[in-house]
Amino acid sequence: MTASGRVSGAVAAGRDRAAPLLAWADDTVLGRLWRRLLEIEFVERSIALAAKAFVSLLPLVIVIAAFLPPRLRDGVLSALVTRFGLSGESYEYVQNAFASPEAIKASTSFVGLLLTLLFAVSFTTAVQRVYLRAWRRPAAGALDDKRRALVWLAGTVAFLATVGSVGRALVGMPGTLLTAAVATAGSVGIWWWSAHTFLRGHVRWRPLLPTALVTGVGSALYTASASFWMPTVLEGNVEQFGFVGVGMSFVTWFVGFGFLLVAAAAVGPCIVEGEDPVARWLRGPDGVVLTPGSPPALPGPATTPSLLDYLRRGETADGDLDDA
Repeated sequence: MTASGRVSGAVAAGRDRAAPLLAWADDTVLGRLWRRLLEIEFVERSIALAAKAFVSLLPLVIVIAAFLPPRLRDGVLSALVTRFGLSGESYEYVQNAFASPEAIKASTSFVGLLLTLLFAVSFTTAVQRVYLRAWRRPAAGALDDKRRALVWLAGTVAFLATVGSVGRALVGMPGTLLTAAVATAGSVGIWWWSAHTFLRGHVRWRPLLPTALVTGVGSALYTASASFWMPTVLEGNVEQFGFVGVGMSFVTWFVGFGFLLVAAAAVGPCIVEGEDPVARWLRGPDGVVLTPGSPPALPGPATTPSLLDYLRRGETADGDLDDA
């Protein structure tokens, strides 16, 4: 037997051993999550969210913060600095790259503020599409969605101001731990409300809890980890590209957060669709996920690649090579 034949045989034997495990995994939450992520095109959605957040949401928060009273403005900026993991020299880079609140107020007209707000609404629309596709809800546009977007933007700024103000008021290790607990609990709460808002109230509150927990706790862990890697990324980008590197670093942060948002949106329906005790509890005593009067869910795709499908695809490719 040739060396290539021995390798092909070892690969085939490995696939045979892995097939039962992958077949079992396809029926688990992770298997359903993988198929749902492919269905909603999670890579494209995550990158699109990152781009929209950088060019629309972040500028709106900075502009609105400039017009807030000093205490609230400092709270918003403090929350942003914490979430991006900035401190010391990395914070000075960002501070030098952005205009001061006074300069922002002097250069912002009513039309400019309105356009910034409209751009930010496009970000919330993109997030809403992720939730609608994850739950297979009808995506017909409605003017009421724009009202929900404005309410969500106001709630986000209020959340940042509250968390930042609490963080500035509490000092020392006990204050840091309490601030982290308040921020995490508040993040879970605001994303629970966000999921219900983006889904137009069609999905009951309890089935949305997994998405809220994954987003809230995941974002807390993500922002905590950013304090370790974000300064290095920022410093390297600034050294290579100058002030343009500041923007590139923010885009990097938003891409990671975009993947978190998309994955968390898909987690909820994948857990609820199971038959384990947790799924049954989330569906409630009557086993209904949707609120009364909501339109039925859209059908899923006719074919979505499973984990086992990728294994079979590899087998086909090897067979073609052997035939050749």
